[in-house]
Amino acid sequence: MRIALTLTASLLGAVTSAQTILYTENFETAPTFTLNTTDVGSTAGGANTWLINNTYSGGNGDVDCSGFTITFTIPSTAGQPGGIQPANGGYLHTASTEAVADGITCCSFAAADGFCTNPGNHFAKMSADISTVGQSDVTLTFWWLCNGGNQNYGEVYYSTNSGGSWNLITTPISQYRNQPTWTQQSIMLPAFDNQATLRFGFRFVNGTSLLGGQDPGFGIDDIQVSAAGAQPNAVTTTTVSPLQVCVGSTVQVVYTATGTWGAGNVFTAELSDATGSFAAPVAIGSIASTTPTPITATVPVGTAAGTGYRIRVTASTPATTGAANAQDITISIGNNAGAGGNIFICKNTGLYTLLNELTGAPDNCGTWTGPNGNPFSGIFNSASDPAGCYTYTVACSVGCPSDDTDLCITLIDGANAGQDATAAVCNADGAQSLFPFVVGGDLTGLFFNGAAPLVETPLAAATYDLTYVVYGQGPCPNDTAALVLVVADSAWAGTGGTATLCVNDPATALFGLLTDAPDPGGSWTDPNNGPFSGVFEPGVSPVGLYTYTVSAMAPCPADEAVLAVVVDPCLGVAEGDRAEAGLHLRTEGEVLWLSWASQHADPGIQVVDASGKTAAVEVLVVNPGEARLSVASLGMGAYTVVLTDGAVRGTARFVIAR
Repeated sequence: MRIALTLTASLLGAVTSAQTILYTENFETAPTFTLNTTDVGSTAGGANTWLINNTYSGGNGDVDCSGFTITFTIPSTAGQPGGIQPANGGYLHTASTEAVADGITCCSFAAADGFCTNPGNHFAKMSADISTVGQSDVTLTFWWLCNGGNQNYGEVYYSTNSGGSWNLITTPISQYRNQPTWTQQSIMLPAFDNQATLRFGFRFVNGTSLLGGQDPGFGIDDIQVSAAGAQPNAVTTTTVSPLQVCVGSTVQVVYTATGTWGAGNVFTAELSDATGSFAAPVAIGSIASTTPTPITATVPVGTAAGTGYRIRVTASTPATTGAANAQDITISIGNNAGAGGNIFICKNTGLYTLLNELTGAPDNCGTWTGPNGNPFSGIFNSASDPAGCYTYTVACSVGCPSDDTDLCITLIDGANAGQDATAAVCNADGAQSLFPFVVGGDLTGLFFNGAAPLVETPLAAATYDLTYVVYGQGPCPNDTAALVLVVADSAWAGTGGTATLCVNDPATALFGLLTDAPDPGGSWTDPNNGPFSGVFEPGVSPVGLYTYTVSAMAPCPADEAVLAVVVDPCLGVAEGDRAEAGLHLRTEGEVLWLSWASQHADPGIQVVDASGKTAAVEVLVVNPGEARLSVASLGMGAYTVVLTDGAVRGTARFVIAR
């Protein structure tokens, strides 16, 4: 607990004599307040409690905190000034439950510290309603004190539904604190006026604070509710729903009515003309009541269509003409979808505007749905839309019931050759059926190349202008479509293979090394996939795979041939098996097995590339006369295995072409 300083309160002013007193509470006898409720997230118990008494004296006490006894001092609550009647009598206030246990019941609180004292909110409220119906400038006045802290303060609430829900009052003060002596507060809000079930409540908020707060807690006394007097009679139409309505339909008219209304009063809803003028208003609904009760009004049949109507409410006792609603009302006279029926249409005969097929002067602002219930444009395509019943719905007159009619279409099978089209084929694919090139048409027709019928695509490369004819049945005419067919010639790059050149050979055109009569005019790429002139220069051009590509007209694909070019030193090293060495090679995947005549018991073995340089190859002699060579690390090209024992005893050549 902390000792609070006592300051002298100044009187803020009393309610003027012109005010009508609606409620007072000085907490002297049978207070009309309920203490320690759970409203607005509050607790009924905890470290603090609401009390009503006339105790102002403080005292000393102690509290057990985690096994330690802590003593505290509660300062006396400041005495009340003469403006409170009776001064220093009973008052509503908070008190620490530990202080109450030690017999100290003046205004205090135990600040929440998160260790020995938990945070908590505490609520006290009026237990009966105040009626301010017909009253204006309703004012709440009360005396209060609360020193508290940043996390410890009082709040004031009001309810307009008998305490079912509460609203925090933030004007002119939202947190009542830093006031250790009695002071008077006066609050006037429009929300207090004209309420049948008005109540007020007070809440003490005790949040966790590092430094705690200062006594006293939240104290309240001399509560008074007053009003300036009865409000003048006035009626204002606030809302009309809906704002778009059809003649003969109803609208809900909501309005406010201030003042006092005599017995037998009748509120009447009146309709203006289409311009919003009430020079000749039309009564469209009424209700006998002394309180504003929504009116269900009916727009009379025969009312002209318009978009500027307004509604006002008048009263009879006393006679009062109210203000009209603020938004224009649209009144419509109805919807007309016309008359449908059954019609017959030949397939593939064009587009039909279905609205033109209706009778009975339909409105032209409606929408169509197809036989499957999906939205439809209203333009019937006899070549693609299905037969069935199409529904026309009109809902343009807002607020009026929609109108609809069915137009049922029977389609007579007609000829449909589909759309004109272009197509291309490659003659390498052979003759193909022409029907896959029909776009959106029946597959029952014939193709003509001039006068000659065709069944399959020609093989000769050329452009063919074909006509597709589907023969109509009954009243439906024949239908034709044009097909431009391009037969493209395929490409041929010949056959590649392996070509071995000596390092001292002249530049060689690779095209001549291809076989099977390749098409001329193609392009070459080198082993690095770069463009190549097609002329190989031994010792200059890289060895490896050269690709010859011949392009073709779409849809024929390009064709290519791969030529592996190997350059041999041609320095006299014999190729293949050497008889005197009995040298042999065989392959197993990326492993070479080398065998030789047994008289060379421990020869040297090396692998050289096409330039005569030694290649890095792992050689493992596994048996006399047999070795294992791992060539997985070698790149593409020609290589030679050389067997020596002081002189070359044998060579064998192999090519790697991945």
